[in-house]
Amino acid sequence: MKERAEIPEWEVTIDAEGRVSFAHPKQARAWLKHKHAGEVLVAQFYPHRTKRSDRQNRGGHALFSEWLRHKEGWTLGSLKLYALGQCFGYLEVAHPVTGEVLLFPAKPHTSELSMGEFCELIEWILEHAAEEDGVALVAPDEYRRQREALAKREARKAMREVA
Repeated sequence: MKERAEIPEWEVTIDAEGRVSFAHPKQARAWLKHKHAGEVLVAQFYPHRTKRSDRQNRGGHALFSEWLRHKEGWTLGSLKLYALGQCFGYLEVAHPVTGEVLLFPAKPHTSELSMGEFCELIEWILEHAAEEDGVALVAPDEYRRQREALAKREARKAMREVA
Protein backbone atom coordinates (compact mmCIF):
# COMPACT_ATOMS: atom_id res chain seq x y z
CA MET A 1 0.00 0.00 0.00
CA LYS A 2 1.15 3.53 -0.75
CA GLU A 3 -0.45 6.57 0.81
CA ARG A 4 -0.89 9.66 -1.29
CA ALA A 5 -3.06 12.53 -0.12
CA GLU A 6 -4.58 10.22 2.53
CA ILE A 7 -5.96 7.93 -0.18
CA PRO A 8 -4.43 4.47 0.13
CA GLU A 9 -3.46 2.48 -2.94
CA TRP A 10 -3.29 -1.31 -2.90
CA GLU A 11 -1.56 -3.45 -5.48
CA VAL A 12 -3.96 -6.08 -6.78
CA THR A 13 -3.93 -8.67 -9.54
CA ILE A 14 -6.90 -9.57 -11.69
CA ASP A 15 -7.10 -13.20 -12.79
CA ALA A 16 -8.56 -14.52 -16.08
CA GLU A 17 -12.02 -14.75 -14.47
CA GLY A 18 -11.89 -11.11 -13.34
CA ARG A 19 -11.37 -11.93 -9.65
CA VAL A 20 -9.38 -9.42 -7.61
CA SER A 21 -6.65 -10.54 -5.20
CA PHE A 22 -4.41 -8.34 -3.08
CA ALA A 23 -0.65 -8.55 -3.54
CA HIS A 24 -0.37 -8.40 0.28
CA PRO A 25 -3.73 -9.81 1.43
CA LYS A 26 -3.12 -9.97 5.20
CA GLN A 27 -1.91 -6.38 5.36
CA ALA A 28 -4.72 -5.12 3.12
CA ARG A 29 -7.48 -6.94 5.00
CA ALA A 30 -6.17 -5.86 8.41
CA TRP A 31 -6.02 -2.20 7.32
CA LEU A 32 -9.46 -2.33 5.68
CA LYS A 33 -10.99 -4.02 8.72
CA HIS A 34 -9.44 -1.45 11.07
CA LYS A 35 -10.37 1.62 9.01
CA HIS A 36 -13.54 0.69 7.11
CA ALA A 37 -15.26 -2.36 8.58
CA GLY A 38 -18.97 -2.32 7.66
CA GLU A 39 -18.63 0.56 5.19
CA VAL A 40 -19.29 0.65 1.46
CA LEU A 41 -16.20 1.89 -0.41
CA VAL A 42 -15.54 3.01 -3.97
CA ALA A 43 -12.51 1.47 -5.69
CA GLN A 44 -10.65 2.61 -8.79
CA PHE A 45 -8.56 0.27 -10.92
CA TYR A 46 -5.76 1.40 -13.21
CA PRO A 47 -2.51 -0.13 -14.46
CA HIS A 48 0.37 -0.27 -12.01
CA ARG A 49 2.72 2.64 -12.58
CA THR A 50 6.04 1.63 -14.06
CA LYS A 51 7.52 5.03 -14.89
CA ARG A 52 9.22 7.31 -12.43
CA SER A 53 8.01 10.76 -11.53
CA ASP A 54 9.97 13.89 -12.42
CA ARG A 55 10.62 14.31 -8.70
CA GLN A 56 12.27 10.88 -8.53
CA ASN A 57 14.38 11.65 -11.59
CA ARG A 58 15.52 14.95 -10.08
CA GLY A 59 16.40 13.18 -6.82
CA GLY A 60 18.52 10.63 -8.66
CA HIS A 61 20.28 13.35 -10.64
CA ALA A 62 20.96 15.24 -7.40
CA LEU A 63 22.59 12.14 -5.89
CA PHE A 64 24.81 11.62 -8.93
CA SER A 65 25.76 15.31 -8.96
CA GLU A 66 26.62 15.34 -5.26
CA TRP A 67 28.70 12.15 -5.52
CA LEU A 68 30.46 13.54 -8.61
CA ARG A 69 31.81 16.43 -6.51
CA HIS A 70 33.90 13.83 -4.66
CA LYS A 71 35.09 11.90 -7.76
CA GLU A 72 38.05 13.84 -9.11
CA GLY A 73 38.55 13.39 -12.84
CA TRP A 74 35.15 11.79 -13.42
CA THR A 75 32.35 13.12 -15.61
CA LEU A 76 28.65 12.76 -14.87
CA GLY A 77 28.32 10.37 -17.80
CA SER A 78 31.18 8.16 -16.66
CA LEU A 79 29.83 8.02 -13.10
CA LYS A 80 26.38 7.03 -14.34
CA LEU A 81 27.78 4.30 -16.59
CA TYR A 82 29.95 3.03 -13.73
CA ALA A 83 27.01 2.92 -11.30
CA LEU A 84 24.67 1.30 -13.83
CA GLY A 85 27.23 -1.37 -14.70
CA GLN A 86 28.13 -2.14 -11.12
CA CYS A 87 24.51 -2.20 -10.00
CA PHE A 88 22.94 -4.17 -12.88
CA GLY A 89 25.91 -6.00 -14.35
CA TYR A 90 27.76 -5.88 -17.64
CA LEU A 91 27.40 -7.42 -21.07
CA GLU A 92 30.53 -8.89 -22.62
CA VAL A 93 30.88 -8.19 -26.32
CA ALA A 94 33.77 -9.33 -28.48
CA HIS A 95 35.24 -6.67 -30.74
CA PRO A 96 34.62 -7.89 -34.31
CA VAL A 97 38.16 -7.10 -35.53
CA THR A 98 40.49 -7.54 -32.56
CA GLY A 99 38.47 -10.09 -30.59
CA GLU A 100 39.02 -8.02 -27.46
CA VAL A 101 36.24 -8.50 -24.92
CA LEU A 102 34.49 -5.21 -24.20
CA LEU A 103 32.23 -4.59 -21.23
CA PHE A 104 29.07 -2.51 -21.51
CA PRO A 105 26.51 -1.84 -18.78
CA ALA A 106 23.56 -4.22 -19.17
CA LYS A 107 21.28 -1.23 -18.51
CA PRO A 108 23.14 1.75 -19.96
CA HIS A 109 20.48 4.46 -19.49
CA THR A 110 18.74 5.58 -16.30
CA SER A 111 15.78 6.65 -18.44
CA GLU A 112 15.03 3.01 -19.23
CA LEU A 113 14.89 1.85 -15.59
CA SER A 114 11.59 0.92 -13.98
CA MET A 115 10.63 2.47 -10.66
CA GLY A 116 11.87 -0.62 -8.83
CA GLU A 117 15.17 -0.65 -10.71
CA PHE A 118 15.61 3.06 -10.07
CA CYS A 119 15.08 2.50 -6.34
CA GLU A 120 17.67 -0.28 -6.47
CA LEU A 121 20.10 2.11 -8.18
CA ILE A 122 19.49 4.83 -5.57
CA GLU A 123 20.18 2.35 -2.77
CA TRP A 124 23.35 1.20 -4.57
CA ILE A 125 24.54 4.81 -4.96
CA LEU A 126 23.95 5.62 -1.28
CA GLU A 127 25.84 2.50 -0.18
CA HIS A 128 28.77 2.71 -2.59
CA ALA A 129 29.37 6.44 -2.32
CA ALA A 130 29.88 5.85 1.40
CA GLU A 131 32.00 2.71 0.96
CA GLU A 132 34.18 3.88 -1.92
CA ASP A 133 34.60 7.58 -1.22
CA GLY A 134 33.43 8.10 2.36
CA VAL A 135 30.59 10.29 1.07
CA ALA A 136 27.43 10.17 3.14
CA LEU A 137 24.82 11.05 0.55
CA VAL A 138 21.29 11.83 1.67
CA ALA A 139 18.29 10.11 0.12
CA PRO A 140 16.40 12.28 -2.43
CA ASP A 141 13.49 13.46 -0.21
CA GLU A 142 15.83 14.29 2.64
CA TYR A 143 18.21 15.94 0.20
CA ARG A 144 15.45 18.21 -1.09
CA ARG A 145 14.29 19.15 2.41
CA GLN A 146 17.84 19.94 3.53
CA ARG A 147 18.52 22.07 0.45
CA GLU A 148 15.32 24.04 1.10
CA ALA A 149 16.24 24.53 4.77
CA LEU A 150 19.72 25.71 3.78
CA ALA A 151 18.28 28.18 1.25
CA LYS A 152 15.95 29.58 3.95
CA ARG A 153 18.84 29.93 6.42
CA GLU A 154 20.96 31.73 3.82
CA ALA A 155 18.06 34.04 2.96
CA ARG A 156 17.53 34.89 6.65
CA LYS A 157 21.27 35.50 7.06
CA ALA A 158 21.30 37.80 4.03
CA MET A 159 18.29 39.72 5.42
CA ARG A 160 20.08 40.20 8.77
CA GLU A 161 23.21 41.47 7.02
CA VAL A 162 21.17 44.00 5.03
CA ALA A 163 19.34 45.26 8.12
